[in-house]
Amino acid sequence: MTELPQQESSDETVDELLEEVLREFAELGPDTEPLRVELVTSEILGEWWEAGDDLAAELIEFASESTEPERLAAPLAALRTLATTEEQREAAAIALEKLGLPDPDWSGLLNQVTVGECWRTSDVYGDEASVLCVFGEGENAHGLLVSISYAVIGGWTDEAVIVESPAEVVDEMRAQAAEGGELVTCEQISPARAHQLLADAFVGTELQEEPEVTDDYVRFRALALARLRALPAPEPQAEPELLSAEDQARIIDEFFAASPDLADTEAARVCALRLIEFGIDQDPRRPLRVGPDKLSSFVDFVDDGEIELTDEQDEVLDEVLPAWARWGVSRDGLPEEAVEPLLEAVEDRLYERALETDTNLDAYLDGVEDLEEQDVAALLLRRQFAVPSVYTEIAGEEVELDPTDPEQRRLLVIGEHPEFQDSLAEDDLDEETFIVVAAHTTVVDQLWDDDPAEVWQAVRRMREKGLEREEIMTELARTLEAQLRAGEGDGLEFDLDDYLSALAELG
Repeated sequence: MTELPQQESSDETVDELLEEVLREFAELGPDTEPLRVELVTSEILGEWWEAGDDLAAELIEFASESTEPERLAAPLAALRTLATTEEQREAAAIALEKLGLPDPDWSGLLNQVTVGECWRTSDVYGDEASVLCVFGEGENAHGLLVSISYAVIGGWTDEAVIVESPAEVVDEMRAQAAEGGELVTCEQISPARAHQLLADAFVGTELQEEPEVTDDYVRFRALALARLRALPAPEPQAEPELLSAEDQARIIDEFFAASPDLADTEAARVCALRLIEFGIDQDPRRPLRVGPDKLSSFVDFVDDGEIELTDEQDEVLDEVLPAWARWGVSRDGLPEEAVEPLLEAVEDRLYERALETDTNLDAYLDGVEDLEEQDVAALLLRRQFAVPSVYTEIAGEEVELDPTDPEQRRLLVIGEHPEFQDSLAEDDLDEETFIVVAAHTTVVDQLWDDDPAEVWQAVRRMREKGLEREEIMTELARTLEAQLRAGEGDGLEFDLDDYLSALAELG
């Protein structure tokens, strides 16, 4: 969601905003259609919500001090029904009662709607759904149409809109299902079922700090939440599917038994376990469900570091993920028609991921000419071990750096060690920390240049023993630290022969 500048906190600014609201309500005459009042109120509440301001509370408090209370009757009457929290709705009702003024003619009609048909379309994988609830009848009918994604956090909505011709939308939903063959379903559902689906989706959105939602969501959010309150009580939710450690081990065994072309290695098994854990965390009611969006989101989580994989595990992900998709389709009994689109989506996401990595290959190949293909691969393996990414976070901001520049390469090293950053920024490194930083950056430089070559040889021995990159880099830095001595001025130096002897003992 686009972040808006925060409103200034001065009383004058708040008063100006409230005055603008009072002017908008003053334009609503006593014979204004209730839906028009609801739309105006919802748009105002949406603007406040997007800006992170709780001006509904400010307006309610303002009512008790206003010298023109008659101007407050309309907005308070609207908030009494449409404010998004029960506390604010009750506070608005109390404030309006204290004013002792008659309610606007339309106030008793707000959110007083009859509930009509409810419809739901969904893709066969369960990744996405759209829910339409019809309110009112005939020419006065309108609908609430909500899009729901189930790729993460158990489902959330990024778009909600009030539609004027719900019958036309139902026709479109049916046509979409007809065109989608076995990949799209369209069904009429009970209002109680619709309430449960929509309530869950709105909670999923509201739980996010900065949800990426459409302008329509912002505009219609308050009215949509009011319409949910007009629906019958939601039907009971399905309980999360609990998977014990034994269940997860059994599932992994079944997966490999059904995937004979996939090598049954420890790294591949960890990838399968991470997929199960991702499902438990992000899709708790159907943790083993497979879908294009869900599996793409898994890759996103890996790339963002929210799911940790070792280098070896990351390498086999390209094989595990398509196999997991095939097995999931078979396990869930999805139609044969669903297999190819799912595999294509998975392959496309993995290809995009490879391209994202490859866009930085020029930096890793700087200064390299006329190498055989196997030599290029070996060089990339070494340099990408030394500098896994050209992106890092410095002082809370993500930056892209050039690893061929020694100074920028040093920043990439520092980005891996946030514990050093405050001291470096303040130029307040103690001697011990200075040596640690110097050792880490020097080891990375040595690996980058393959000089001395014994450093990379030590890395390869330690990798063969199963050590992770972080453990290996710590060992290398510790080995170099033990050799460092004060040199001329503020510099450090070491005896190369002693250092090479110490490296030979590693691994």
